[in-house]
Amino acid sequence: MEKLFKYPFFSLCYENHRRPRTHIFRTRRKQIPRQKRRNFLFVECITADTKAITPGEQEILCEQRERDTRIFPVCSVHPDHTSASALRDMEELLREKKIFGLKIFPGYHSVFPSDKKYHCFYELAGTYGVPVVIHTGDTFGSDYFVKYAHPLDVDEVAVRFRKTNFVLAHLGNPWVRDAAEVVYKNENVYADISAFCLGMHMTDVKRIVQDVRFALNYTQRPDKFLYGSDWPLVDMGQYIRLMQKAVPEKYHEQVFFENANTLFNLQIPVR
Repeated sequence: MEKLFKYPFFSLCYENHRRPRTHIFRTRRKQIPRQKRRNFLFVECITADTKAITPGEQEILCEQRERDTRIFPVCSVHPDHTSASALRDMEELLREKKIFGLKIFPGYHSVFPSDKKYHCFYELAGTYGVPVVIHTGDTFGSDYFVKYAHPLDVDEVAVRFRKTNFVLAHLGNPWVRDAAEVVYKNENVYADISAFCLGMHMTDVKRIVQDVRFALNYTQRPDKFLYGSDWPLVDMGQYIRLMQKAVPEKYHEQVFFENANTLFNLQIPVR
């Protein structure tokens, strides 16, 4: 783990929108040793209140960014709030560089990524050069419909909106092979490797390592994968160690920092 932290470290985190006063670096203190935290510099903070209007989290997102410039907010799009007014509000946040990407939650919302409701937001993201993160794979709870979160639907979106980059959150788990094909086929599709397990205990480690390595080997594109954790649903330190095993060491710097720095256009200098 010592070697892994010699360069800036980036993580896609999914912060709970219902706890806006919680500062993500403060709550991680027990999970990352003090001597390592100084290099844990740049975190993509994605709020996860799927019921919020578009862009409902803007006040909290901007507040977090003002408190700590290591946080780069991404704002979610609700399919019931995709009016022209909502689009203008989102564009203002992008124009002022207060957010660094968009996110949608198929599965939690019973709307496919290819639905026309989202099209104007995909075009907006392409115009401003920011990626759209799309939840894919299993949902956290049995009250949702996972058919909407299958990664294959993103293929249609990627073909229709070639100027926009998309990120398959959670690598489509458990449909990792399908997700890997979508990444391989489309130059504008990436994936993060968050949320392969939940809680304090890392289970099914062998399967997780095999799945992540399959995706890397199948695509032969280590430049298209981003480390993610899905914190606070996992212990950050343990999940880092798990993915350190899953990702070959020669790709660590790319997956754990460089790819996100480039994709989200964070312009963070490598020291």
